[in-house]
Order: sequence, then structure tokens, then C-alpha cells
Amino acid sequence: MATNIRFYLSAAVVVVLFIETLFLGNTFSLQWHSPKLMYQVSAYLVPIKFLLICLALGALSGLILTGWRRYGRYLLLTLASLNLLLLSLVGVGYLFAGFAPLSQQFRLQGNIAVYTADPGAMGRAYHYFSYFCRNDYGFYRLEPISRLDWLGEFDFNEQQGELVITAVRHEPQEIRLPLTDFSCQ
Repeated sequence: MATNIRFYLSAAVVVVLFIETLFLGNTFSLQWHSPKLMYQVSAYLVPIKFLLICLALGALSGLILTGWRRYGRYLLLTLASLNLLLLSLVGVGYLFAGFAPLSQQFRLQGNIAVYTADPGAMGRAYHYFSYFCRNDYGFYRLEPISRLDWLGEFDFNEQQGELVITAVRHEPQEIRLPLTDFSCQ
């Protein structure tokens, strides 16, 4: 009986963490408090997920299984190994690039959230402006407003139902976007 419990518990850990790593994004796609916090939590969870998968691998490798569970273990070992590889690559990226600079790409002011996607030399950089709404329990949702090409340094605020973005270049450039279709109701 203990063998079955160890097998199913290990299988659950491996499968859930594999799905979370591949498909769900930051922290099981939980949207609580702010996008910046969720990104930071997901960065700190990488070593914890790595440790949990290693523990599940140890539990799976020590089991003597028969029937379909024996073949299921090979599938689980493969999924766990792929997940460890992905988490290792992400962890190395965090160590060498640091996750703090990426967390600075999230800005929040009033009901406006901005995420700056800057792939560097590999592609174009964009600013994603969203309307930020939070419920009573601290969970939030983002409603996309606009995607703008790279502006460099900029300031933004809400003024009389408009999003005013002021790009600070050689000459200040002002962009106005209507916010009449956005609300938190």
C-alpha cells in the first residue's frame, strides 16, 4: 500500500510541476497583488520546484513496481528529467542575468500597468499598456489598452479619462489614448 501512495504522490508532483513549467506561466497563472510580485514569486519558486522534482525522482527510482506502473514510471522519469532541464536553464538565466532587472520592466501607476518587453538584439521592444483592476481579495485582472513601439524613457498618467504617455526623447512626445471603455466594474 505504501508503494502505491509513493507512486501516486510522486506522479502528481512530477505531472503538476511539468504542466506548470510548460503551460501556465508565472506561479500557476495566479494573478494576485501585481504582475511584478507574481514574477518575483515565480523566480523564487524555481529552486523549490527543482527540489520537489528531485525528491519525486528519488521516490520513483526506489520503487519496485509491476504492471502498468512500471511503464508509467519511465514516462514520469522522462517528464521529470525534461522539467529539471528546463528549470536548470531558467535558473542559470536568473543567476547570470538576474531576475531583478526583469522585475523592473513592470510598472504600475493608479489603474494603469505597463510591461516592457525588450528582447534585446533579437527583436523589437514594445510597451504593453493595460488597465489594472483589483478585487476585494487582492486578485487582479489586466485589460489590454495598447501596444506601443519602444519609447525609451517615458512617464504616464491618467487625466480626464485618457491615458497620457509622455516620451522623453530629444523633443518630448505626447501620446493620448482614451480610457472610456475601461473600468473595474
